[in-house]
Amino acid sequence: MVLLVLAACTGGDEAAGVPSETGTPIAFSAQQQEEKAVTRSTGLESVLTYFKVYGFKNTDGELSKYQMVFPGYTVNWVDNTSSTSTTNSHNWEYVNQQPIGELEQTIKYWDWSASAYRFFGVAGVTGTNEVTTAYKTYPTYKAYELTYDADADKEATIPYYAHLWYSDGNTSEGHKPFGQAVQLEFLKPFAKVRFMFIFEELIDPTATYATATELTGKRFYPTNGNTIKMRGKVTVSYPLTGSSEEETFFVTPGAGGETALTQDYYVVKNSGVLYPYANASASASKEYTVLPATNQGSYTLTVNVNGEPKSTVVPAEYMNWLPGYQYTYIFKVHVDGSVEIDSVQSAFREWIDHTTDHTVYNW
Repeated sequence: MVLLVLAACTGGDEAAGVPSETGTPIAFSAQQQEEKAVTRSTGLESVLTYFKVYGFKNTDGELSKYQMVFPGYTVNWVDNTSSTSTTNSHNWEYVNQQPIGELEQTIKYWDWSASAYRFFGVAGVTGTNEVTTAYKTYPTYKAYELTYDADADKEATIPYYAHLWYSDGNTSEGHKPFGQAVQLEFLKPFAKVRFMFIFEELIDPTATYATATELTGKRFYPTNGNTIKMRGKVTVSYPLTGSSEEETFFVTPGAGGETALTQDYYVVKNSGVLYPYANASASASKEYTVLPATNQGSYTLTVNVNGEPKSTVVPAEYMNWLPGYQYTYIFKVHVDGSVEIDSVQSAFREWIDHTTDHTVYNW
């Protein structure tokens, strides 16, 4: 995940789409969290030096009328320019940063009479993977949608999208008030999946069954025979009316896919391997990048333990993969050679302190 801060400052109104000539303008900064610290961050500019931001405000108490404030403004990182203009407080600038041929990007201000604000964005868009936008009408609300191609084999080139930032101006604790920094959380439209083995210890606590065990023919796959999708189109739908504070994520998978995940995951430490087993190759350890998927049904693991075929099933309730999450499926190999699921972990990188009963990973 990438954290984007839209430093929206107090003062000034924007009525009927015409910016006020007075007041404090909105400024932007962007951050990316470091790998090993939940509460530390580094600049987004270390990964990307531009992003597009969309912003809407509701202009009636029923949240049924909306007005676009940021129509996909381009925000560029310009090194050593902080505080050189009223809209640049962290080296990010959007005024007059429009691409050639597009309308001029002007200063935007908070409208204190608005009923609600909604912000979201996309980062890393290139000419080879355009993001299309569209207004959509649903039975109970209207939405603005971003759609683009997602290919797990080309993960580094796939754009990020942001969670919806929503505020109705409530200043009580736990709410996002107007006038303060707007924090957008960006993430790739993928999930990470891996499976690994642990081994029942012998009577001697310093020894493990793993050193005498060979695992071959590993396959982790949908029990119903469906394929595991790696590429397709993703659509992120942001509600523009009503009080929903979350976007909706859709996947339209492409043809093909993997029939099974065939390589487990383990960690190399110096010359040893964590949870090693006979003939384990450090270079073969693997984590899979996949399209998010829900309602997949159960998954089956099959493996030969010292040549003997074994299998176990992971219930469907553990097989819902959401974007931005990492899922680890742990299987225990017993001394008698039987295999069972030991635990399931899923985690993603939060931007606030929290407690969990599992490891939190970053990817």
